[in-house]
Amino acid sequence: MKKVIASVVAVGCLAAAGAAFAGYQAGTGVNGSLHDMNGIASANQDKAGRVCVFCHAPHHAIKDDLGATNYPLWNHTLVDPTKYTGYTWATPANATFGVADINVATVITDPLIGPSRLCMSCHDGAIAIDQHGGLDGTMAQAGGTTVANRAKLTNDLSNTHPIGFDYNAAATARNAAAGNGSATAGGAAEIVPSDYGFATGINVVSTVANQPIAGQGVYNEVLRGQPTDTGFKPIKDTLFQGTYMTCATCHEVHNKENAIQDAYTDDATKAPNYFLYAKENKSLICLSCHIK
Repeated sequence: MKKVIASVVAVGCLAAAGAAFAGYQAGTGVNGSLHDMNGIASANQDKAGRVCVFCHAPHHAIKDDLGATNYPLWNHTLVDPTKYTGYTWATPANATFGVADINVATVITDPLIGPSRLCMSCHDGAIAIDQHGGLDGTMAQAGGTTVANRAKLTNDLSNTHPIGFDYNAAATARNAAAGNGSATAGGAAEIVPSDYGFATGINVVSTVANQPIAGQGVYNEVLRGQPTDTGFKPIKDTLFQGTYMTCATCHEVHNKENAIQDAYTDDATKAPNYFLYAKENKSLICLSCHIK
């Protein structure tokens, strides 16, 4: 009798757990996105129709030749960060921010630090984007405007937004040199401190459409999460180790953020949202960090 009761209780618990889990939806936008290689790499689609397998493997992940860890069970050949040219600030004013102990040109100790190395294993054009599990891929990025080619960055990152630098150190130095040393997300600051959120909109300060109100020094208001707010994603949560700017600082590779793309007037089918944390429209992604 005790065994029967125990069995009934166990089944009841499992049923309750099943009911609880049944209502939980995974937050993913990978399927059908531009990171779903089955929709792009027609010659090397996964036979089981898997999507995650082009980047991840639950077993037998690829060992990094440089002796690092397997990262997130990585299933795609990695790149050697020493083969890359990082970004450098060209002008003397930008190179030092006017602060002797902060030389931004030397802050980039590794242009592929953190998840950037994973991103560039597809986006440098050297490794086929559908290569996985030790299998040779068929879709090499060769430049151009096709879906497979337009995100080719090559291993020369000198003409690309800098990554691999200390965001917090750069923000502190830039803001201190901006005028009155403001450390807020407004006023004389130039870089948004990392405890603020990504931009979600713009309040245009005007009396008539697109015309500034009378007087100088009046600027538009960028709407973003404030440090005292709750329920928003702060910039620091996207920095590697809470410090370093990487590809993943701007881009959510799994497309869970900003999944709906903006309207484009030319051809909406060729206008991806680039997996960004903020929209391209009104340059919200740029204004998330840059106070302009």
